[in-house]
Amino acid sequence: MFDPQTLFLFAGAVLVLAAIPGPDNLFVTAQALAHGRGAGLAAAAGIVLGGLLWTLAATAGLTALMQAVPGLLVLIQLGGAVYLVVLAVQLWRQHGGPKTPPPVAHAFARGLGTNLLNPKVGLYYLAFLPQFVDAGRAPVWAQMLVLGLIFNLAGALVMSAAAVLAGSGQRILAEKRAARLLPHLAALILVLIAAKLAIGIVHGMA
Repeated sequence: MFDPQTLFLFAGAVLVLAAIPGPDNLFVTAQALAHGRGAGLAAAAGIVLGGLLWTLAATAGLTALMQAVPGLLVLIQLGGAVYLVVLAVQLWRQHGGPKTPPPVAHAFARGLGTNLLNPKVGLYYLAFLPQFVDAGRAPVWAQMLVLGLIFNLAGALVMSAAAVLAGSGQRILAEKRAARLLPHLAALILVLIAAKLAIGIVHGMA
């Protein structure tokens, strides 16, 4: 289906891109700092599912529709920024260190929500994946799906590592009675992500 050299270059490129600190990695880190390793891994799993859904959307051309209707894109982006601020406020109000961690399903849903409310992910897939598609080898949709799976696998590996590292840090700080600061740190990270999304919206409208 793919030329081996092209596939190797793609895998290397997406691994490097996945390692660059971005909203997804920062969100996973925030969840792990606030609630522990399990919450971070669950959030990563939710983000990966969101990425897979965006892959299907890009394959079906739905992200092209959002690109053609700028108002829809801005509306979804604003919703995503507001959602992150709401999560930040909830964390900031958490006093005395992390309480009982939320159910894994809760962290998973948060990760899925943040990813789906960032339509730039879908536009990125639509712009990036086709660059490695060879229409003469196999159906384009099949190639897009395979490339999307590889992209999300790389992201899953990096985010899982971030969750484990941040979760370990959370445990160490908890043992040193400094855990009460972690919800505030996680809240600040979420606000920074929301601010970055808002700046992107303003820049795109300028």
